[in-house]
Amino acid sequence: MATVTIRNLSDEVVEALKARARRNSRSMEAEVRDALTRLVAHENGDTSGLEEMLEQRYGPRRWYAHGGEINAWLDAHPAAEDDQRVAKEWLAEYNARPYDEEPLQDPWEVAERQLKDLRARQKAQKNT
Repeated sequence: MATVTIRNLSDEVVEALKARARRNSRSMEAEVRDALTRLVAHENGDTSGLEEMLEQRYGPRRWYAHGGEINAWLDAHPAAEDDQRVAKEWLAEYNARPYDEEPLQDPWEVAERQLKDLRARQKAQKNT
């Protein structure tokens, strides 16, 4: 990949790029890369009318989040002990209802359990 160096940018442009990067939860470098990519794509006609309409209406945004970003946010903002206690109490109360056939399970906990089991099986296969 190529490297581009840009000199003599005004302080206002740099501050605007930093603010935009913060709004989009990424580095200034990633923000500049995205802006340049969008500029070239727009000139080549690679954007859809819907993307342009959304960008005009709501401003430039990402309409997705990678799983790694979500996990990083969750790791950086763990639930407080009180929140965990309330969630467990609610779940116990919910699962105690007689008219539900299957107990409710947190999909994240199920996914983590499945991932842990998968990794254990993979490790066991490597060791055999």
